[in-house]
Amino acid sequence: MKRGYADTPQGQIHYLTIGKGEPLLLLHQTGSSRQYWKLMPLLAEVYQVFAPDNLGSGNSDPIPPNVQIADLARSMIHFMDFLGIEKAHIFGFHTGNKIATEMAAAWPSRVDRLVLCGRTHSIMADHDALNSALRAQVGPSIRKFEPEPDGSHLVKQWMTDFSNFASMWWDTSNWEREKLTPEFFHRRKERIIDRLQIRDLAAVYSAIFAFDLGARMRQIKARTLIIEVGTPEEEHLGLQGESLVKLVQDSRLATVKHTTGGLVVEAMAEELSRLILSFLSA
Repeated sequence: MKRGYADTPQGQIHYLTIGKGEPLLLLHQTGSSRQYWKLMPLLAEVYQVFAPDNLGSGNSDPIPPNVQIADLARSMIHFMDFLGIEKAHIFGFHTGNKIATEMAAAWPSRVDRLVLCGRTHSIMADHDALNSALRAQVGPSIRKFEPEPDGSHLVKQWMTDFSNFASMWWDTSNWEREKLTPEFFHRRKERIIDRLQIRDLAAVYSAIFAFDLGARMRQIKARTLIIEVGTPEEEHLGLQGESLVKLVQDSRLATVKHTTGGLVVEAMAEELSRLILSFLSA
């Protein structure tokens, strides 16, 4: 696997790449392209796979002020320009499914086939319902304190941020479902590094909350595969895929169950790769 940096008007974008063939972009959830370490080699058997770090994430440059999803999508179009990629298949997971949707809606000539993937809370047609489900997931991690004259808000912020990092590192909720290995703790350490490298987590989620996924999906012209990942923790939300495929004219739905814990694109890499490769080659 190789790595590089693409110069764009918004700043440098770091990326990983592997394979030969038609270009396939993997857009990550809030974190970095490291989460695709297992998926990339599987897809690289057929495609040249690129996994860029979003601006403000991983080893890419910081996000611009007042960033919106449209800005992140535009930066990926510029990323393609730098590498001389006229048209690419796009896979987007969680935050990446919003960026991929905007790319397909705003730059239809640059997107070949599109795969939008996410757990239920990340892939809902109704804007208010999606935001409500997302806030339940990330609310504590993006809490901000109002400035105090004595600076005490900074101590509160530090304590809150430290608590969030500690809960990520010491989370034992899935230990009974996950095998504890050196690799397990290595990946958990990388998740902590990813979170530390996000320059402004609250700004990223502000852009996500402002983005109307369902409305922009109606503008998609590309042939699209929607992969909804159902988990036991989100059964109360109900599966959303059927309402999503009604928004995109040329789309199909795949629903998978994730019950083993861990990051979906790592724990289910083999199943996701089969779905993606089958769809892209059909």
